[in-house]
Amino acid sequence: MKVKLTVAAAIVLTGLGGCVNTGITPTSRDSVPQAVWNRVPPGTPVAEIQQGTVDGCYWYLRHGPLETVWVPVRDLESVPICT
Repeated sequence: MKVKLTVAAAIVLTGLGGCVNTGITPTSRDSVPQAVWNRVPPGTPVAEIQQGTVDGCYWYLRHGPLETVWVPVRDLESVPICT
């Protein structure tokens, strides 16, 4: 019984994960400060870059083979770029 309850809770929480507000708002490329662009590593696909309203970090849209997800823009040291 305990295992069934745990599995059911995991399924519900996983389903609710798709309903979370990421707080990402559209940002035009021109509105991103030059200091941010200076920290973005070459080859990072930032054609669709946006800034999160919750955390202030920049995110880019990654189009993978199975899903499209927002991924944080990271510098060369793998640190998210935030304001």
